[in-house]
Amino acid sequence: MSTAYVARLHRIGRWWAVDVPDLNIHTQCRTLDEAEDMARDAIAQAIDIRPDTITVDLVVPEFAPLLQCVLEAKRQRAAADAAEQQALADAARTLVEDLRVSQGDACRLLGLSHQEVSHLSPARGSVDARPWQLGPLTTPSTPGLGIPRDTSQSAKRHQPQRQRPALTNGSSRQASFSRPGWAIAEDDG
Repeated sequence: MSTAYVARLHRIGRWWAVDVPDLNIHTQCRTLDEAEDMARDAIAQAIDIRPDTITVDLVVPEFAPLLQCVLEAKRQRAAADAAEQQALADAARTLVEDLRVSQGDACRLLGLSHQEVSHLSPARGSVDARPWQLGPLTTPSTPGLGIPRDTSQSAKRHQPQRQRPALTNGSSRQASFSRPGWAIAEDDG
């Protein structure tokens, strides 16, 4: 069981005065590094317990306004860092999973390394809370985009069929892949 006390410090020339008001204890030290040990030893001696069972919180009232500004700036930086990480994670997931941008392109857009994007947006096919929509993407219905869509049987018959490599789990089954009607020949490269 730990016993907690507050030690108040103030400068006296080149020394630090250390006061423990609850026990009316006063001691001194040269540096702040020594202050906690000096206060702990003085408290242990005054109440006759082991020093390792005592917790000491150091307070420097004369520097409180200055240190409060620093603590507030650190809190704001931590909040901004958390907001940045959330925005990056959301953008990476949206780019890679929803918009199907390659991870390399997502890296370039977000200014992140491949590992960072992989960490923020799990690879396709991994377990993810956001389900994938299976099947080919549909072509936009906006006129003038220059993407022909031929759904006739003859167009489907003349499209080359691609074979995927054998599954890595030892199965010899081959999965077939047919290029969607909206894909162009340059996409095969």
